[in-house]
Amino acid sequence: MSAAPATTLFVARHGQSEWNHQGRITGQLDIGLSPEGRQQGEAIARCLADEPLDAIVTSALQRTIATAQPTASAKGLPIATLAALNEIHLGVLQGRLRDERDPEAQALWAAWQADMWGHRVPGGERFDEFAARVEGALASILREHRGRRVLVVGHRATNRVLLGILLGWPRERWPQIRLGNKRFYRIAPGTPAQVTTYWVGGEKAGASRAGFVM
Repeated sequence: MSAAPATTLFVARHGQSEWNHQGRITGQLDIGLSPEGRQQGEAIARCLADEPLDAIVTSALQRTIATAQPTASAKGLPIATLAALNEIHLGVLQGRLRDERDPEAQALWAAWQADMWGHRVPGGERFDEFAARVEGALASILREHRGRRVLVVGHRATNRVLLGILLGWPRERWPQIRLGNKRFYRIAPGTPAQVTTYWVGGEKAGASRAGFVM
């Protein structure tokens, strides 16, 4: 019996949002892209110009949809949205500054960063609850798009879970994955998975490199 066809995923974080630029905590609030974020979306499309794609999936938040739009337009593909890919809900921290301008929020943010798996921000999701919904979304994508090439545009925490699972890393390592707006990844099947890193900002824009770069 032949092996089931494998799926290749391109995993990108949304471009810089208006609140990323201001240093605000966004969580699930639906904030749009900054001008730089829109440029990063266009850069993703350029990086993927010669890559065949079969589908594009984003979260239900406008910053991921807008990031994927240049690629969708170039490839003539629709954007499918999955709310299960939305960023982690950060409760009372959403909309607040995470530095010395808001000492209470700074302390809450530091406590969450120090123990993501065990600490729940008041009014927010615990990381294990969040990871379970993202894992379900990934299973759905792999089932629906088996053997295809799919661009997935998510969020910082969302992509920590996606990449942690796809790379086979232990769960305690997932929160340590640092994901900015200036890189995205192609995850090709294999044991271990074959990873290519693409740059969408700075002097390396458009370049690619074998292996995972944080």
